[in-house]
Amino acid sequence: MGPGLGAWLPELFLWREDKGAVRPQQRELWPHLQPPALRRCPALSSTYTRMWLESQAALKELLAQELPSQPPRPEKDQRLFFHMLATLFLRYTQILRCLETCYDQMVHPQKRRVLQHMLDGVMGRVLELKDEMVETELSEYHYMDDVLQDLKLTPADMQVPIPKYFVNQRAKALKERQQVLSEILARVEPSMPSGPSRPAMLRDEAVQLVQMAERMRQGRLRSKFMWEIRRDEERERRARETGAKELDREQAAICIQKVWKGCLQRRCTKLERQREMAFIGMAPDPKASGLSAAMLRAQLGEEFRRLRQADYEAEYQQALVSIREGLYEVEGPDMREEMKEQLRQWFIECHDLTGRFPEFPDEEIGGSSILFAEKTPEQVKAELDLLEAEGQKKKVKKKDKEKTKEGKQKKGKGKKQEEDEGLKLALSKFLPVISEGFTQYQTIWGNEDESDNFEQRYEPELIKAQKRKEVEKELRLQVDELMREELQRLKLAVDRDDGKSRRAKKSSKTVGGAGHSQALGSPNPRSPSRTLDSLYEELVLQGILKQAQRVQLADYTGDFCYLGTTLRMAGIEPTPSVMDIRQNIALYAILRLGSPTLHEMAPLVKSVLLAGPAGTGKKMLVHAVCTETGANLFDLSPDNLVGKYPGKAGLSMLVHVVFKVARLMQPSVIWIGNAEKTFYKKVPKEEKQADPKRLKRDLPKALKLLKPEDRVLLIGTSDKPYVADVKTLCKAYERILLLPRPDYASRYVTWQRLIKKHGGTVTTALDVSALAKLSDGYSQGHVARAVQMALTERRLLQMPKKPLRAGEFLQLLAKADPIYSEEEKTLQDWYMKTPLGKKRLKAAQESADRKEGKGKDKKGKKGKK
Repeated sequence: MGPGLGAWLPELFLWREDKGAVRPQQRELWPHLQPPALRRCPALSSTYTRMWLESQAALKELLAQELPSQPPRPEKDQRLFFHMLATLFLRYTQILRCLETCYDQMVHPQKRRVLQHMLDGVMGRVLELKDEMVETELSEYHYMDDVLQDLKLTPADMQVPIPKYFVNQRAKALKERQQVLSEILARVEPSMPSGPSRPAMLRDEAVQLVQMAERMRQGRLRSKFMWEIRRDEERERRARETGAKELDREQAAICIQKVWKGCLQRRCTKLERQREMAFIGMAPDPKASGLSAAMLRAQLGEEFRRLRQADYEAEYQQALVSIREGLYEVEGPDMREEMKEQLRQWFIECHDLTGRFPEFPDEEIGGSSILFAEKTPEQVKAELDLLEAEGQKKKVKKKDKEKTKEGKQKKGKGKKQEEDEGLKLALSKFLPVISEGFTQYQTIWGNEDESDNFEQRYEPELIKAQKRKEVEKELRLQVDELMREELQRLKLAVDRDDGKSRRAKKSSKTVGGAGHSQALGSPNPRSPSRTLDSLYEELVLQGILKQAQRVQLADYTGDFCYLGTTLRMAGIEPTPSVMDIRQNIALYAILRLGSPTLHEMAPLVKSVLLAGPAGTGKKMLVHAVCTETGANLFDLSPDNLVGKYPGKAGLSMLVHVVFKVARLMQPSVIWIGNAEKTFYKKVPKEEKQADPKRLKRDLPKALKLLKPEDRVLLIGTSDKPYVADVKTLCKAYERILLLPRPDYASRYVTWQRLIKKHGGTVTTALDVSALAKLSDGYSQGHVARAVQMALTERRLLQMPKKPLRAGEFLQLLAKADPIYSEEEKTLQDWYMKTPLGKKRLKAAQESADRKEGKGKDKKGKKGKK
C-alpha cells in the first residue's frame, strides 16, 4: 500500500455507505482527503474526454456504414453476411466498453446524461445484432476468432461489459430492501423448528473412545520404535558384509562439504529458474501477493470519482431549481408581455382580414403555442405523406386480401425468391437513438471550450436554455387564460357577440374521466386490501422470495474457444466455452433487466432455460443475474412449492401474487429449479404426491400477460430436460442455452481460481496443467467440492512447509461420479428437438441436398460430352 494511502480508506468507506449523500463536514475535508494523484482533475477528465471522442469517431464510421445514402445490396453468401454481422458486433462492443468506462468515471453531470442515452442505444444495437446472428447461424453460440484476428483484438475485448450504474444508481433502495429482508428472516429464524439434536454421549462410551484413541497412539509409537531398531540393525549388517572402514576426520569433512555445496547450488539454481519463469510470465510471481500499491491507488481514485459524481449531481439538481426560479423572476415579466403583444397583434390582424375576432385555441390542442409554431419543410412533407398514406389505405386493404389468397398457392416460389434476393440487415430501433446522441454530442460538446472548467461542474448556460423553455410553457398557460378573457371582452365590445363558453363540454369530460379513473383504480378481487409490504412479507415467510447469493458473473471463470471457426469449417461442431455461456447470460438476462429502455425497445426475451449436467453452474448463473442487476429472486421450483398454497384457488393466488410483486418491485427473476418436472411426460410414482406439474397451465398464461415495460425474467434450470414434453417446455422458455462440461482451458482457470479463493497458494510443486488434464469429464461443481474438502484449516497451516500437490485433489475428485459421454449425447439429441435445433437440422439437410444436386448436374454434363 502506498504512503499515506491507509489514512484515506476509513473516510472513503464511510462515504461509500452513504452512496453520494455527502455531509457538509465531508465536503470541507474533500481537498485534504484526496491523494495528490487525484487532485490533477484536468488530466483525469481529459483522459475520459479523449475516450469519448474516440468512441464518437468510431460511431461516425458505423453510422455511415449502417445508414448509407443508398440502400445496400443484399448479400447472398451466408458466411460473408455473418462475417459482416460479427464485425459490427465486435466494433459496437468496443464502443460499448469505452462508453461504459466514460460513464462510470466522468463527473460532469450534463455529460453523463448524454452518455447514458448513447450507452443505452449502443447496448440495444448489440442486442439486435446478437439476434440477427442467431437467425443467420441458427445457433446460440458464435465463434468469431477469425474476425478477432482481422480486427487485431484479443478475446477479452469481445466480452460485453455490465454497466455499473445498474446497481450504483439504485444502491440506496437495494440497501433498504436488504434490511427489510434481513429483519423478516431474523423474526422467522427463532420460531423455525431446529433440526434433530444429537443425544449426549454416555460416560462409558466416552471412556471407551478415549481408551481406543490412546491404544492407537501407543501402537503408532511402538511401530516407529521397532522400525528404527530394524534400520540400525540393517546398517550394521551391511557394514560387516562390505568391510567398510571408518573415515578419518578430514575425509568426513570433505564429504559433508561436498554434499552441502551441492545442496546450496541446487537451491540457487531452482530460485533462479523460478525468477526467470516469473519474469517471462510463465509462472506466478511469489512476491506479487495481492494488489500492488499502484492498483490500490487506481481503485481508490475510481471510488473518489464516483463520490464526486454524487456531489456534483446534488449541486446540479439544486441549480435546476435555483436557475429556473431566477429565470421566472428576471425574464418572466418580459416573456409574459411579449406573448401578450404577439396575441394582441394576432387579434388585430385576424379582425382586419375577416372582420371578426378569431376563436382562441383550446388547451387540449396546445393553446397559443400552435399559432407561432414554425414548421420545417420536412415536417410539411411528412404531413402530406401521411395524408397520402391514409388515402391509399383502402386500396392496400383490397390488395392484401387478394395477396393472401394467392400467397397460399405460391409458397414454394416465395421461398426461392427470398433465397435469390439474399440476406439484409433488419430495421433497427436503436440506430435513430445512436444518431440522435451523436448529433447532440456534436452540437453541444463537440466544439465546447472547457479550459476554464477544471473541476468539471455543470454548465449554467445549458440549464438556462433548458429551463427557459419550461418557463415559457408555464407562462404561456397563464397568458392564454388572460388573453381568452381579453378576447371575450373585445368580442362583447366590438362584435356584440356573447361568446359561447365551453365549460359544459369540459365538465362533461371531467365527469367521464373521473368515472374512468374509478374503473381503473378498482381493487383487484384476488388481493382487494393487501399492501405491497404485506405481500412481500408473506412471500418471504413462505420461502418463495429468497435472498440471492453475492456472486458476480466474472466468478463463472473460463477461457475462450480459439478454434471455433476452424472446427466449423471442417464440419465439426465445437463445444461452447464458458466465456460463450457467460456472454449469452449477459446479453439475454443482465443487460435487459438492468436497463428499462433496453427492455422496452430491444427484442423481448421473457424466459430462458439453462440445461446441462449437474454441477455446470446453472444455479450460480441465476444468482449472478440477481447480483449484477439488483433483482429480486422468486423461487417457484416444484420442490419448494410442496404443501404451499394448496388447491386450484391457492395456485392461482400464488401465481397472481408472485407476478404482481415481481412487476411492482422490478427488476425481478423468477427461478424454477428442475424445470423439467413442471412439464413431465409421465410423473414418477414417488413424486405424484408432491404434484410437480402444478404450474403447467398457469405459468405460460402469466408469461403472456407480461408487457415490454415489465422487467421480469423467468429462468429455468434443468439437469434432465429430456424427461419433459419438448413442445410445452419450449413454449414456456423462449431461449434455451445448453451448458456443456468445461474444456481444458476452462478447467485450468477454474482450478487456479478455486485454490486461491480457499486460501491455497499455487506453486511450482502443484502441477495445475496435470490437474486440468486429469479432471476431464468432471464439472465445476466437482472441482469446487474437491478443493473445499482438501484445503482444510489444518492443511492451510501446513502449507508453508508442505506445498500443495496435485494428488491431494485427485484423490478426492475420484470419489465423485463424472459426466459420462452418454449423458452428453442424450442432451445433444434432445437439443436438436428444440425449435432452434430443428431449424439447424433442416438447414443442414437443405445444404446437403444442394451439394448432391450440383454433383449430379456435373456428372450429367460429363456423360453428355
